[in-house]
Amino acid sequence: MLDITWTLPVAFVSVVVFLILMNQIFFKRLGQFMEAREKRIEHDLAEAARLQQQAEGGMTTYQTAMASARRDAADRMAAAQRALEAKQRETVEGARGEATAMVTQVQAAIAREAEETRGRLATEARALARLVAAKLVGR
Repeated sequence: MLDITWTLPVAFVSVVVFLILMNQIFFKRLGQFMEAREKRIEHDLAEAARLQQQAEGGMTTYQTAMASARRDAADRMAAAQRALEAKQRETVEGARGEATAMVTQVQAAIAREAEETRGRLATEARALARLVAAKLVGR
């Protein structure tokens, strides 16, 4: 059978004292440490969620700004293209006007020269006709 001696109550008291001391020294501090760690983790998770929302808001703002900048750039490009085409049409019209004026001047010069040549030919033809008539009469 089992002999109960004075060592069993001493061992029992020792275990109880050890558990009380461990509770005071180790387990309470461990509980406080775990609780503080859990609070830090919750705080860090909340901070991460806040930063994530802030980043998403920033990304949305960035995407909106980029879309706006792209539209603005496309509008400016289209305006520059229209201005370039207008300038090109203006230059072509100016060149056509100059060409028309030059053609008109050349046609007028040709007409003058033709008139002058006709006049000279008419004069020479009269002189030649007189010469021929004089030679025929003189014969």
